[in-house]
Amino acid sequence: MIRKIEMGLFVIGVVMAVIGMPYLLGYSTNECLKYPLYLGLILMVATLPVTISKRK
Repeated sequence: MIRKIEMGLFVIGVVMAVIGMPYLLGYSTNECLKYPLYLGLILMVATLPVTISKRK
């Protein structure tokens, strides 16, 4: 159950980072896109070590 929640948080982080990519690449100047970008990256990094260690 915990593993599914962690994997779900990782997927949400990936989706948030993809949503914020136009801001990072300069295609959009919308300031609201930087929050999902950075929060998604933080969420991915926070849940990635747990996801990798559970596989072993």
